[in-house]
Amino acid sequence: MSRQRRILVVDDSQAMTVMVKSMLAELGHRTVDCFTCPEKALNELRDDPSRYDIVLTDLNMPGMDGMALIRELGNMHYKGSICIISDLDSRIIELAAEVARQQQVCLLGSIAKPIQQEALQLIIDRKLQLEERKFTNYEKMSAEELLHHIERHQVAPYYQPKLNARTNLVDSLEVLARIEKPGQSSAILPGRFIPTAVEHDLMDLLTMQLAETTAKHIGTLSEIFGDKVKISLNLSAQQLADLEIADRLDSLFQFRDIDKSRVILEITEEYALKSSEQMESLNRLRIKGYGLSLDDFGTGFTNLHQLRSLPFTEVKIDRTLVSQIHSDKFSQVIVQSLSEITEKFDVGLVAEGVENFAELEYLSTRYPDILLQGFLISKPKPIDCLASWYKSWLKGVGIEDHKTYTQ
Repeated sequence: MSRQRRILVVDDSQAMTVMVKSMLAELGHRTVDCFTCPEKALNELRDDPSRYDIVLTDLNMPGMDGMALIRELGNMHYKGSICIISDLDSRIIELAAEVARQQQVCLLGSIAKPIQQEALQLIIDRKLQLEERKFTNYEKMSAEELLHHIERHQVAPYYQPKLNARTNLVDSLEVLARIEKPGQSSAILPGRFIPTAVEHDLMDLLTMQLAETTAKHIGTLSEIFGDKVKISLNLSAQQLADLEIADRLDSLFQFRDIDKSRVILEITEEYALKSSEQMESLNRLRIKGYGLSLDDFGTGFTNLHQLRSLPFTEVKIDRTLVSQIHSDKFSQVIVQSLSEITEKFDVGLVAEGVENFAELEYLSTRYPDILLQGFLISKPKPIDCLASWYKSWLKGVGIEDHKTYTQ
């Protein structure tokens, strides 16, 4: 079991708080405090905002309601996560999610009453997924060690396919960083070195080395997946603040004579895009012909309606919204709203973190043009493992010659 979470439950019904505390204890979480008065709960949080990992709150309470509580948590810059306990219709869910985004607090989802233990477990799992994305529980590499690997060109691209739900063919591949040490059988995962790269301003060195190796692989990738397959590289919002980033990438891909329309740059949504330099870089990359993907949608602060003004060509739904989407109303509502907006503005949609058949079936039947990415389809793989994987995949879905489908 994952480590215990420190949880605060706020509901004007004492019977409800007792029941939720009992369910959480059965799930192994015993550090749970309950309040029937939101004002008293806030006083507890003001004394130590980092005291709780998760706040579970009802919306409809006398005096201070749940929306006011969320606003106050935003005002105190609460860094934990929030879950709404209420039986909500879709419009209320959308608005609650939007308020949480504006207040820059992390909304994990909503749980309908009567509360089921499985719903509480899903919220706990989402919290764990967010911590994994932030590499919370990894032993960090030193800056000196990371520079050693970069200088020796040991940063290697691993590729994770994005599958077209309609054709069952690979449409594009996300490039994920790994470090391969000579004589070591398994690669070093990004949780050990990405935080170090961010902290010590090494992300650009790491990204450019990854992009250069990927550019060398384009010919092989085209042979395996067809000459229209795209590749996706990750850029942080902080990297966009560098006005030279577009020109550096341009020089690299022009040198290899690579069509820039085959290159997608994934921008994480965890931090809001707000500076004029970031906006200028974003626009310049799009003008130069690169695709732009808003990564990890659902974990950050991008307003749904901002998609109308930002020049993204793709949006990736974070796996916290994909996980158990077939049974979770909150995720269903958010993804449906996102789908309507992306369809209206001719923006592609990708679901990442697809890990079971129920999720795949729900997404592919409702959104036939979506791209699917996740361990159910394929884990990230080095270049020399992709051909055998794709041959096996095509055989499994009954496609004999995929090249006839990609002309």
